[in-house]
Amino acid sequence: MSTMTSANLAKEMVKEHSQDALLRYRMPLIVLSQVVLICFSYYSSFVLRLDSSFNAEAHSLFWQTLPLVIVVKLVIFYHFGLLRGWWRYVGMSDLLNITSATFLASSLLFTMIVFVVALHGYPRSVVPIDMVLTIMLVGGARFGVRAYTERAKEDGTQKKTLIIGAGRAGSAIARELKVDPALGYYPLGFVDDNPGKLGIKINGVKVLGNTDALSHLIKHYEAECVLIAIPSARGYQIEQIIDKCRQSKVSFKILPPMSEQLNGTASIKQFRKVRVEDLLSRNPVQLDLERIRDQVQDKVMLITGAGGSIGSELSRQIATFEPRRLVLFERSENDLFRIGNELSAKFPHLDLVSVVGDILDVTSLREVFSLHQPSSVFHAAAYKHVPVMEKNCFQAVTNNIFGTYNVALVAKQFHAENFVLISSDKAVNPTNVMGVTKRVAELITLALQGNRTRFLAVRFGNVLGSNGSVGPIFEAQIADGGPVTVTHPEAKRYFMTTAEAVGLVLQASTMGNGGEIFVLNMGEPVKIVDLARRMIRLSGLEPDEDVQIEFTGLRPGEKLFEEIRLEGEGVKPTPHDQIWVFEGGQPSFEHVRRWLEELSTLVESRNVHGLISKLVSIVPEYGPSEQVTALCEVDRHDQASVYMRARTTLARDIA
Repeated sequence: MSTMTSANLAKEMVKEHSQDALLRYRMPLIVLSQVVLICFSYYSSFVLRLDSSFNAEAHSLFWQTLPLVIVVKLVIFYHFGLLRGWWRYVGMSDLLNITSATFLASSLLFTMIVFVVALHGYPRSVVPIDMVLTIMLVGGARFGVRAYTERAKEDGTQKKTLIIGAGRAGSAIARELKVDPALGYYPLGFVDDNPGKLGIKINGVKVLGNTDALSHLIKHYEAECVLIAIPSARGYQIEQIIDKCRQSKVSFKILPPMSEQLNGTASIKQFRKVRVEDLLSRNPVQLDLERIRDQVQDKVMLITGAGGSIGSELSRQIATFEPRRLVLFERSENDLFRIGNELSAKFPHLDLVSVVGDILDVTSLREVFSLHQPSSVFHAAAYKHVPVMEKNCFQAVTNNIFGTYNVALVAKQFHAENFVLISSDKAVNPTNVMGVTKRVAELITLALQGNRTRFLAVRFGNVLGSNGSVGPIFEAQIADGGPVTVTHPEAKRYFMTTAEAVGLVLQASTMGNGGEIFVLNMGEPVKIVDLARRMIRLSGLEPDEDVQIEFTGLRPGEKLFEEIRLEGEGVKPTPHDQIWVFEGGQPSFEHVRRWLEELSTLVESRNVHGLISKLVSIVPEYGPSEQVTALCEVDRHDQASVYMRARTTLARDIA
């Protein structure tokens, strides 16, 4: 065993030494190879043109013009970058460069030899023949090296892999695997549902069959892994594929949808485990990236709540569009540190400003706006957990309503171009404190419309993977062996991915004139119990057998299903077929100021009954939960007096 190890080590050392030597002399070797190919091509042109007439005089013309041919072609090849680069990665762009360089060189040589030097008896047709041969030889040599390096050889350590999807993404993956065996995957073939591709080879990898035959193909070719390389696949298609993979007991990974690859190309490094959001049966959201870039590039962007789930993803996507400065405003020091470190590593040239601050601190907000003058503000800071806010209604009103008003008013005072409020579908016919505070925040935003700032709101459904959402909760419960707890067997929600949610925010910031509420067409609502079953199966387990599902009943303030529009909200068309826009109405600013004054008094006095009554008067469609109603009953009798006694005692103790 030791002898074998030593021998392998020696072989690796010799191989590395050879590679180092090739790298050191790569440029001279490339030049030498080009000179050889140029000479051979030029000589062959004379032979093909003159054949038996290639006499001593013709040989003399060949030797007289050869140095000129070599110099001109090398200079032009150098200008086109053909004397550097890696031949193993040659592609169509390189072939176009070779063709352009050769055509230019041949045109120049023809002019110099025929008209400038004017050699007597020189066969003019040699030049075009030489041009064709040069393209064939120089290009052929490169593609020959690529073909040699891409030959896939199974060495026993690689996983036998089937690639689902023989499109652009799958083709790029197959090529990457063939070029670099160290990645650990051996491409057995493609699986694609396009009958026109059956049997053809793409990058040397054959299309073996369609997804209906996947189980048979896995067994026949003894596949160990399946890579799903269809970024545009629908949820039900992916679910069918992974069901076959699970039945065949092979591992599987997926290439993320295009919404997660804003400025990237398909790569084996992007493959990850299938997530429940990949199974959402909805067409992927297509974004107008150029409009978003025009809105963001070389401008100052400010994000409140930048350390949260939505705020963090907003920061990542905005950073890809090269803003002049990105200001992260966040109350949590730890979350701000985390996202700041991540962005600094991924975008080293980004002008990133991290500010620890609270949206209730108006002085801090004014300092930030005065110093950085943001052109767009994305307001993602909010309390969002329904059961928690039912028990903490004063904090919900203070943060979600007064905090939003602070940020929006300061944005207007400093003439920001855009203010985008992150709202929720729970603001529609709300039955909980969180939802009604978000609806009031929408009304405040719409009331501030005017002057130079465009105010708009964006309503989300449930964001899978966000902090506190059902996704992470179910994952933790499944990891513990269950049970997975679901509130009600008929409970439904609209779901969207974080990337989709953020894409909608960025797209909305480029649309409308202000005073609108934008909503993503999220397809059909999904039963939460169905989502739980999918997640259990993704973990390789069976629901109700390996992991039990328990129904716990709706929590205070929760509804069986959510809505996305209020009665009376008019739908308007948008340039984007998957985004709706509603006319949310526009209350007067004086109404808003009066609401805020009254709410402030009620919060200060800790008057639950008065607070809820006022929220109902502002949002008539609000139906308070039984828990909040019970708090109001208690409040009528003694909660306010208890609070006032506590304040009196505290003041006496301080004195």
